[in-house]
Amino acid sequence: METVIADLKKQLIDQRMELATSIKNSEESLIRTKEGFLKVEGALEIISIIETKISEEAKDDTVAEVVGSS
Repeated sequence: METVIADLKKQLIDQRMELATSIKNSEESLIRTKEGFLKVEGALEIISIIETKISEEAKDDTVAEVVGSS
């Protein structure tokens, strides 16, 4: 009986170690995924700012052309 309990305890300890490692690896993966997501979000925000500036410049050029041709 003691052998069965000792074997079960060893199996549970091993399983706990495997699960702890799995959790650690998953957390590290999640952190890398979040970092990638934030980089993409930042890039999209920069593109949005650039598009806004281009649009504003195009409007300014159009107004200058209209004023210049009047």
